[in-house]
Amino acid sequence: MHLAFLADTEPVSWKQAIDIREWKEAMMEELEAIKKNRTWKLVDLLKNKHPIDVKWVFTVKYRPDGMIAKHKASLVAKGFLQK
Repeated sequence: MHLAFLADTEPVSWKQAIDIREWKEAMMEELEAIKKNRTWKLVDLLKNKHPIDVKWVFTVKYRPDGMIAKHKASLVAKGFLQK
């Protein structure tokens, strides 16, 4: 019952999400979409430069009847560090 409750709430970190099947699947789906769409490109870090941090954002999407439609995980760059 405890894990079922957690699956319907939005975690605040990947450490909370990784042990819950629905959220882990949502994270894997997001990583596959990033790879397929070539959203990001990994490059060698230049000297004296800092990498851009990323964070996971978790959202439960609901149908009009109030039932859960989808668990959505988004991997986003921290905007204040982007150029």
